[in-house]
Amino acid sequence: MRPARAADLAELLQVRRLSEAVAAEVRSEGVRHEVPEAVRVLLGPATPESYLEHEELLVGDGPDATAELDWRWTPDGTLHAATLEGVAAGLAWAAGQWPRRFEVAALLEDPDRGEELARARWFD
Repeated sequence: MRPARAADLAELLQVRRLSEAVAAEVRSEGVRHEVPEAVRVLLGPATPESYLEHEELLVGDGPDATAELDWRWTPDGTLHAATLEGVAAGLAWAAGQWPRRFEVAALLEDPDRGEELARARWFD
């Protein structure tokens, strides 16, 4: 499912989206990193310029309600992530390219794999 369709699916199933049910404010501090050029090329113009990397990404809606996540896309358009997979998933979600999250992870691990991954997409 495309990220842009999440609200439509929630409406169809008559369920609230997690962001409506839990405030999940980010409670931990992160370090800003620029998104590598190879990832921006793969995901296109909607790719965020940067993300915040957390040692542990802690979110909650109160001082006693805290959970640990791999990634969180906040309402202000900021990606917070604590793992490589979290960065990849969050960037893919934010760019509306969810099926590309595994390619993003591969590029984050090794930016020189861009041509190899592009060849693999020939048959998409």
